Amino acid sequence: METRGTGPDPAELEQRLGHAFARPERLAAALTHRSYAAEAGLPEPTESQRLEFLGDAALGAVCAEWLVERRPDWREGTLTKVRSRLTNEETLERVARRLGLGGFLRLGRGEERSGGRGRRSVLADALEAVLGALWLDGGPAVVRRAFGEWFADEIAAAVDAGGDDNPKGELQERLQRDGKDSPRYEIVEESGPSHARHFRATVFRGEEPLGEGEGASKREAEMNAARQALKRL
Repeated sequence: METRGTGPDPAELEQRLGHAFARPERLAAALTHRSYAAEAGLPEPTESQRLEFLGDAALGAVCAEWLVERRPDWREGTLTKVRSRLTNEETLERVARRLGLGGFLRLGRGEERSGGRGRRSVLADALEAVLGALWLDGGPAVVRRAFGEWFADEIAAAVDAGGDDNPKGELQERLQRDGKDSPRYEIVEESGPSHARHFRATVFRGEEPLGEGEGASKREAEMNAARQALKRL
């Protein structure tokens, strides 16, 4: 690859991705932004755009498969909602940042100067293109493995937030989206006889209390604490 805009050695990225490409040009194409291709006089659509199209479809299919296999209790509406959370631009950006994709992109000079290497849409598109390249180079099994590993935190948050009334999951997703720590719950008071216990819980962001809640079980108290925190936020 050329020096301008390539960042670190692509072999380093292959290690992060957990896949050695049989055809490295596929990864190179996925990392070549259309702004770079335009400056180089390459025709439209660029190969990265075509890989992005494939990666979007592959991610949606693998995500749907994962949810159907592991959440037999969910109806279609909930499955659709959670899949959307796992495949939206915000989620893709977070995963791309953890992989460090921005440092490997080939960008045009204008895109580079305007901060494209850290732009959400650029990172999300690049991740989809990389997933498309993985699908072509290694097949569905490689993309399934990548989804399970790269999206592990997002999967946990989205699954927790999957129910129609899940304030704890919604709070976790909200804080994670804002780049904050995950919420932490403490039962600060227990009272009442054994057959009629009463609990009071506090939810924290780091050391900052966000909300309090009470209930006849620890779970109910924590859910009410999360509801109060969501109202405050």
